[in-house]
Amino acid sequence: MNAGLILTIGSLAFLILLLISYLLQPRSSTVGSKLYRQLLAIVIILLISEIIASYLFVSIGGTNLYYVLLRIHWSTGIFWFWALYLYSICFLKDINITSVVELIKTDKRSRIYSIYSLICLIVYLFLPFKDMNYETFTYIPGIASYFIVGYGSIAVLLIIILMIKRRKEINERSRQATIIMLIELFIIFGFQVIYQRTALIGLGAVLQMYFLYFFIENPDLMMISSLEELKKEVERSSLAKTDFLSNMSHEIRSPMNAIVGFSETILNNPDYDSNNIRSDIEHIATSGKNLLDITNNILDISKIESGRETAEEREYSIGNVLIELSSVIEARLVNRPVKFIAEVDNTIPRRLYGDSTKIYQILLNILTNSIKYTEVGKIKLIVTKELKNDSVTLRFKVLDTGYGIKKEDYDKLFEKFSRLSSATTNEIEGTGLGLVITKQYVDLLGGKIWFESEYGVGTTFYVEITQPIVDPTPIGNFKEIKENSLEDNLLDCSGKKVLIVDDDELNLKVTKRILSEYKFDVETLHTGKDCVYKIKEGQKYDMIFLDHVMPEMDGLEVVHILKNLEGYEIPPVVALTANAITGVRDMYLKAGFDEYISKPINLAEFNQMINRHFGNKG
Repeated sequence: MNAGLILTIGSLAFLILLLISYLLQPRSSTVGSKLYRQLLAIVIILLISEIIASYLFVSIGGTNLYYVLLRIHWSTGIFWFWALYLYSICFLKDINITSVVELIKTDKRSRIYSIYSLICLIVYLFLPFKDMNYETFTYIPGIASYFIVGYGSIAVLLIIILMIKRRKEINERSRQATIIMLIELFIIFGFQVIYQRTALIGLGAVLQMYFLYFFIENPDLMMISSLEELKKEVERSSLAKTDFLSNMSHEIRSPMNAIVGFSETILNNPDYDSNNIRSDIEHIATSGKNLLDITNNILDISKIESGRETAEEREYSIGNVLIELSSVIEARLVNRPVKFIAEVDNTIPRRLYGDSTKIYQILLNILTNSIKYTEVGKIKLIVTKELKNDSVTLRFKVLDTGYGIKKEDYDKLFEKFSRLSSATTNEIEGTGLGLVITKQYVDLLGGKIWFESEYGVGTTFYVEITQPIVDPTPIGNFKEIKENSLEDNLLDCSGKKVLIVDDDELNLKVTKRILSEYKFDVETLHTGKDCVYKIKEGQKYDMIFLDHVMPEMDGLEVVHILKNLEGYEIPPVVALTANAITGVRDMYLKAGFDEYISKPINLAEFNQMINRHFGNKG
């Protein structure tokens, strides 16, 4: 017994040295470090209560005070193993929160084990210790102490199970620390049961604290670990940059090759007939659209990964979204043996509140993906709904008769720059970003996306997004709405005068040619200063198309000056700009522009804007 007491005192002195060393070092504020400090405090209570109880037993025997201290001493076993299990969860699962309460709330294992530990503590309080004298003295005195040893053994078993489950995710240092910790616990438990007149559990707890300090809590090791993680992150970033540039080089050069190649062929061959020229121009237009898709995807994924992407909610018509989407998809399927079918539930509410731009982009990306991988057959969009009080869950289903997806490719589908392994897809262009962006947008809107596919047969994508209802009036027959929305002829705007301001001569020519189709009287200028001068001079225009980035005075400055001119009639000012990052429309409208059109000009969107302003005017 005296040997056990000396060993406990030595363990306490050993722990105090560790505590001093620990307190002199900078400490982390993570929940793991907080639990380590709790473990230190519990071991100190364990050792002090054991020393006092042993001293009392030697001095005055097994009195009531001795058994009270004995009860306190063994109760620390429950608190210590509870904290040890939660601590193991933190470093095995690499949890980076700062509060033990938050850990218990957010981690299911921690919550269940905490409830289990509380029950064990209550049970332990009613279990007896055996009466002892000096001859029968033992450091495992009866049922209550054996119960704590059993509780600790279960904690060790649970840590082993957790380590086995996460063996692929945990780093080598954490694995080594856990293995050494578990081996030491088994050895201490075994020797304590064999040599019950010698105090070993306190020594075992102190050794545990040393192992945890030198393997996990040592600030120098933490710094080394952080540097290693930083090195790995730099290497990953470098590799990602290389992969990105390699992918972009291929994906951008492919459509550029077609654009440059066909253009030069047309220019250098004076004997081309009109049919050949039209065919080549169609190839140029297709490659140009592919290049635009690539550029938009790069811009979108960059904004998402920078954390600047947010949902931009406003009132919108789901019918208009689906009509515009159908028009784009049908245009892309012209001259291809693929039929597009849209089936829309006619009871869907007419007007909703949400981010219609992202819903449009989600569906466009999925349908574009179907177009890429479908050579013949059909692509079908089915839209249904489920009403929930003042909101509606929109359910989109996109089916195609394309190549389908092999099971080994399922995990690649939402990964950046991934390509399906099918040999038939070698000629398919794209960055592999479309579905990545789609998944990010669905998550941003709080929706769900999944798919089913059979290789060689086709693929079906499912998307569910919930939106608040603004106008519950049913949308009606989608086919009729779509037919009524078609504009067979361009609006005749004879007698209307518009001004285009752009420092790029080719952009001026393109915009002027598009506006000439509406029979506008078109004037062009190259600088913002000239635009302001013309207005001050008294020139009258029915609309101004204004570029953003121009020398000397940019578009934002120009629109600010125009909107603040007194005594002048300022027509609607349209931002006509290549700045097309998601969310920039609102920025231009807040700056004072009346409309926003991105370059390259989407003719359908442009036509809608012209009809809004001139459709009912004489």
